[in-house]
Amino acid sequence: MIPQTMPTFYGVPTSDARRPYSMFVEIRTYDALADQYRSRRKEYEALCEELEFSLKKKLNDAGIKWHSITSRVKELESFLEKVERKEYADPFGQAEDLAGARIVCLFMLDLDRVGEVISAIFDVLDKEDKINEGEASAFGYMSHHYICKLSDRYSGERYDSIKGMKFEIQVRTILMDAWANMSHYLSYKNEESIPQDLVKDFHALSGLLYVGDRHFEALFKSSSRSAATAVEKVLRSPEVQESEVNSDTVQALLERVFPDRRPASSVAVSEFTSELREAGFLDLAEVGRILLGDREKAIASEERRNSKVKDGETRFNFNRVGLAREVFDLHSPEFKKVRVDKRRKRSERRIRRES
Repeated sequence: MIPQTMPTFYGVPTSDARRPYSMFVEIRTYDALADQYRSRRKEYEALCEELEFSLKKKLNDAGIKWHSITSRVKELESFLEKVERKEYADPFGQAEDLAGARIVCLFMLDLDRVGEVISAIFDVLDKEDKINEGEASAFGYMSHHYICKLSDRYSGERYDSIKGMKFEIQVRTILMDAWANMSHYLSYKNEESIPQDLVKDFHALSGLLYVGDRHFEALFKSSSRSAATAVEKVLRSPEVQESEVNSDTVQALLERVFPDRRPASSVAVSEFTSELREAGFLDLAEVGRILLGDREKAIASEERRNSKVKDGETRFNFNRVGLAREVFDLHSPEFKKVRVDKRRKRSERRIRRES
């Protein structure tokens, strides 16, 4: 048992002839370091709240889609272990990840865009690119790491206690995050710790996830080009030409036919496209002719519904997909049957879940 009166660092007596950390650290007791951590934890929690709020707001403002944004204060045990492992002389000054945030985005092309937002709102002290700057065969998760502190734009009493504190932001894709979480769960911190008969499997899996990220990005770019081509062909052409009925062409067609109506969500457009195809409408030109030909009938149907709405009740105001469905319900018994069948199946699934 180490006497509490004897100077120690992380449980090691300083009178020990080895003095393992005397060259690196200011000697202090384990309890004093733990107490200092506890007394400052509230400040780090406040810093994490500010990080999460600022990142979500600014990324949304920039139109960057993200999967998750989380923050955390490093736990005491993890902090003390790192202080000992890194031999910090000034633990609170040198530990740059006591407060941290993690941004999980959708595609690799988003990583640099997120980095630009981080640089715009915080002072970036250091950046590490574990994706492009590491060895191609290196084991471990990939991400961008930023060491930051609040910039001068954060002024006022609210920020006085957290203004000079450093924090870390990690930015990675969904697949990179999956790899990091699984490898952490398996407790393999580096390649040397992996059993030799598993090394090839780990490299293969890491490579597959990296290739998956690249292919998801390629699919996203192809999808964006498809949407742009559909807009050019459907919106800019004098007439709607014969072409495939898919979500991109239908989205553009609805904008052309119903420009004064609210846009529908991409999910709603996809569902409507599926209904059209199931009902046998596979040519966009035909769909366009029906929408234009029966548009006024659908608007009249909407007005009849609203004439029956009582005071205080919500009036019908179809968005683009809603009005298009009204057109095809009036025009095509087959389309209406597809819709009725889908509603019936959804109802049956709901009843099974609740029973």
